[in-house]
Amino acid sequence: MSAPMKSAAIHWATKAFGAVLLCMAALLPITAHAEDVRPGCWAATSTVSGGDDPVLPRTDRWICDGQAQEIARGTSWLFFTPADFAMLDTPPDHFVTDIGRFERIHLIVMDASGPLRSRAYSMRDVGTFVNGPKFALPLPDMTRATGLVVAIEKPWSPAIMSQAQLQTRHDIDDALGWSNSAMLVLALLVGLLATPLAYNAAFYRILREPFVLWMLAAEISMLAYVLVSSGLFHHIVDVSLPVSVSISALTLFAPMLFSTGFFLSYLEERTLSETMHQLLMSTAIATGIVGAFFCLPMEFLRPYGHDLFLGAPVPLLVAVAAACVMAARNGSNAVWFQAASWTALAVSALAVMARSSGMGIAGAWPDILLYAAIFAHVAIGSIAVVYRVDIMRRERERVNARLESLTNLIDLDPLTGIFNRRALEQRFAELRSDGFHALAVVDLDHFKQVNDRFGHTVGDRVLQEVAAVLASDKDAIAFRMGGEEFVIMLRGAQIQQRAEQLRRAITIRIANEVDGIDGPITASMGLIESPPGGISSMRQLYSQADRLLYEAKYSGRNRLITERIQVFTPPSRERRMKDRRRESA
Repeated sequence: MSAPMKSAAIHWATKAFGAVLLCMAALLPITAHAEDVRPGCWAATSTVSGGDDPVLPRTDRWICDGQAQEIARGTSWLFFTPADFAMLDTPPDHFVTDIGRFERIHLIVMDASGPLRSRAYSMRDVGTFVNGPKFALPLPDMTRATGLVVAIEKPWSPAIMSQAQLQTRHDIDDALGWSNSAMLVLALLVGLLATPLAYNAAFYRILREPFVLWMLAAEISMLAYVLVSSGLFHHIVDVSLPVSVSISALTLFAPMLFSTGFFLSYLEERTLSETMHQLLMSTAIATGIVGAFFCLPMEFLRPYGHDLFLGAPVPLLVAVAAACVMAARNGSNAVWFQAASWTALAVSALAVMARSSGMGIAGAWPDILLYAAIFAHVAIGSIAVVYRVDIMRRERERVNARLESLTNLIDLDPLTGIFNRRALEQRFAELRSDGFHALAVVDLDHFKQVNDRFGHTVGDRVLQEVAAVLASDKDAIAFRMGGEEFVIMLRGAQIQQRAEQLRRAITIRIANEVDGIDGPITASMGLIESPPGGISSMRQLYSQADRLLYEAKYSGRNRLITERIQVFTPPSRERRMKDRRRESA
């Protein structure tokens, strides 16, 4: 991995680690500033009798073993006992629990003699959303109260019971639900989750690869999930409880679908079989459809719909695990990023499922784990994108280098090693723009006699030495046009003097380096200089220089004939008018 890519990866890893620590440090207490207490007993009945003054379950129906509550087919009851009230310094003022569906909630104030008063709420009556994925119901008058019974008719989720609590605000600034510091950290987490969107959007503009687009979609969906599941979106938009429940459920499955798309498009080709590829994508789509179905508020789904809703991701997690094993066996390097990020999601999701199913898990630590896993998933995914982009960049560099080397082989003369005629035609415009405004045509004198007298091997050695001489000027580029004819493109100062030095150096070099030749080998040269604004096409310059070369040949050979094209700029109209006035005067 290149240095910039390594730096980016280290940056993201450090940021992820720091954010996880920050979340854990701030969210572990997770209690609100308001004083709170949880129920000591619970019960379940088929119905609620008594209308607005419900009849409480018999004493033998209550369970006070501290275990989590199950979903009742009819009504779930919670009893905040006098012992629970004794833990509070002042009477509570709100009933707070997790967002979920129900038909009605009855709050029944108790004293030593029995029920004192009650208040009932439907889902439409809920108007107070507090910190976290929670809502609050104001309690009835708690004067002389020693306990509180809560009857929840037709609950859809055990979390409504297991996460229920009474909270007391000692001050108007006290927060209900989670603490303000916890919400601040979650807002910070949302900001951190938004950061890689800019990175990956920039990557997608440069590299139109599907896996980058899938990662962008996964990041956006996870950002939406954190906003909704943490209750932060209640501080932004005003929605009813039924709408909030539906949104909270649906946002759970979009990240799974998009993350699966990222998984499949990110892995190297041929590391997954076509069957596994189709199975994994089909499972992701089915998970979303099944999850959306069990979100529907249909009564027949209530007794078991919640468990099926929570279990819907399990087949997808199993399929991802099987795909990771297959990809690893087939030599995939990219799969380890996916395995790490999906493992974090799986562990946290199972913890949330266990708590929501009423398996005795309480508190907010599954939420802490889930948010940390989401951030880790996004951070690892962003590092994975950087890693893959770097691999693709290096692969493209290798391909480009190979193409360049092949191009150079095509453009090089195999005998002399300098450029050939094709290279001159391809590069002429670029050379002109780089300041090579002079073109010289060089031809060896009586070269045919060299081949006839000394053989083609000696002739080839002569041509190689000529090429070496012409390539010795750092501000000149030599081309072999064919046979004993060469072209030089020159730039810089004293072009005519340098061209003549090269021409004379040919004779000296051949005499010193090529054995077996008993006489000097000379060269004739035609040089044309055409500054910007003059002749600029290769054909015209070459034709002019070739004409000068033949003049050198006809003048006795072994010489340079040069010509410079003058660029004439006509005077302006105002200058012509002044000259005419001056002449007429």
